[in-house]
Amino acid sequence: MTTNPARSEAILRPAIAERVAGALRALEALPASGDEFRPAAADAIRAAGLHLLTLPEDRGGHGAGLRESAAVLAAVGAVDGSSALGLAMQTHVLGSAVESGAWPAPAFDRLAAAVRDEGALVNAASTEEGSGSPARGGLPNTRAVRTARGWRVTGQKTFTTWLGVLRFALVSARLVDEVEAPEAEGDVVIGNLLVDLDSPGVQRVVDFPALGMRGSASGRLVLDDVAVPPDMLVFTRRPLEPDPRGASAQGWFAMCLASTYLGVGEGARTAVARWAIDRRPGDGSAAVADIPTVQVRLGRLDAALRAARIVVLDVAARWDATDSAGRRALLADTSLAKITATNAAVTATDEALRIAGGPGFLAGPIERAFRDARAGLINPPLDDVAYQGFARTLVDRERERSQR
Repeated sequence: MTTNPARSEAILRPAIAERVAGALRALEALPASGDEFRPAAADAIRAAGLHLLTLPEDRGGHGAGLRESAAVLAAVGAVDGSSALGLAMQTHVLGSAVESGAWPAPAFDRLAAAVRDEGALVNAASTEEGSGSPARGGLPNTRAVRTARGWRVTGQKTFTTWLGVLRFALVSARLVDEVEAPEAEGDVVIGNLLVDLDSPGVQRVVDFPALGMRGSASGRLVLDDVAVPPDMLVFTRRPLEPDPRGASAQGWFAMCLASTYLGVGEGARTAVARWAIDRRPGDGSAAVADIPTVQVRLGRLDAALRAARIVVLDVAARWDATDSAGRRALLADTSLAKITATNAAVTATDEALRIAGGPGFLAGPIERAFRDARAGLINPPLDDVAYQGFARTLVDRERERSQR
């Protein structure tokens, strides 16, 4: 499944566009592996320098903002959705850390140096099998016990994308202080710790038998009394308290996912359009692409994707142009971008499968994109949560107007 990065030339700086083009060539040259995790794909991303995308230039990175990052992720997603999802996790963790400035210097310096000097990859590890989605208020059962030498972390995390190649994970855990006082009943404190996954006590279960994004290795991270230095505690909060990183963490996460799934849909569009041009059934006198009913489907999927691209890039541009105080007001729009892009990808891949019929149903790029797009439906922000938020804002605004 190929794409043309020239569509993003007006967005990407020439040096970044060149790196993207190199990464796409490398990904397309890899042997097809179906849905299996390919460490070589992550190596191709690193070789192109895209793991440095949002790291500041004075730290050896490319200093990309959200709009440029969105264009990169969409381009990669059109070629390999699983690789784009892995890069999206790296991009959102680093991008939000840089933008918010909320990380303590020791933790950020450690991560930035490893990314620059060692090609380190990072992801957040928040979801747990028994505690529900963090986006819906699920509290971690993973525990970080403070000792005289730092922290000892024990627990399990699921959906940890690119687990097989990660060097670090930003792990959420309940903090237990054995130095000063044990955890008081009802007094839950949640901490996020930067955990080096090369540490003793770390087990990676990379297998990911999911409907889509199987190649993302979004497996299970097992931590068994893993030692974490005291200065690797990134931030703490209590349940229902706002994120200390402000709007950045939520906004970057939503927009990186939006861009990834937009790319998955755009890759399916390219694949099915080329298939329809080349396919000449019957006497071979007409291509499938020239059949009026097929053109309606092609036009419908194209319209959905073009509208989603406009939304994603517009929100990203406004985010980049807004200061930290104003970005919280844009979070609703980042949710809009994510659900618009995800649903456009679902629509586009559904139409693509209907156009291609039996050949599209067989294992291959269209069938895989159909499944990969649906993975976006379970990534937060979820549709129902976003729609409820939109409704509350609308109702509150109209009530206020009616009372004037």
